[in-house]
Amino acid sequence: MVAKLPNSEKMAEWTATVERIVSKPPGSDDERSPEDIERASKTSFAKCSTWEIICEEMLDTSFACVYFERAREELNRRGITDAEILEMRRFAWLTAGWLNFERSLWDWCSLDVQDIYLAIKWQYSGGYISAEERDRRIEFAKKYDTETHRR
Repeated sequence: MVAKLPNSEKMAEWTATVERIVSKPPGSDDERSPEDIERASKTSFAKCSTWEIICEEMLDTSFACVYFERAREELNRRGITDAEILEMRRFAWLTAGWLNFERSLWDWCSLDVQDIYLAIKWQYSGGYISAEERDRRIEFAKKYDTETHRR
């Protein structure tokens, strides 16, 4: 018999929240001026790590839709497909998003792969995920853990 993890129900609730979040594209143009949207359209992610780009939407800051469109374009340029981006968004919300919102880190500057690894460590030590899930998450994070992911 497998022992139930003490916080598995909390993780299940967070997972349901993540599914609602990733069911919509990131960003919002509500209450944004044309100048704000124009400025966001000129954003470059070329010098950002792959996970840093993905984690932009987990920050305690809001961005225009075009900002995330530029992020997606950079990830596509690196050979990452839209399907992979969706999977990465889900994963980043389960880890870095959990750290920032469920654990109240409230980072509004930058989140990256180190935050993902920290979240996985805390999730495992806190009884949110099993050792097998920890190992699976670490392997997934490593898959894209490069300064500027290239295929």
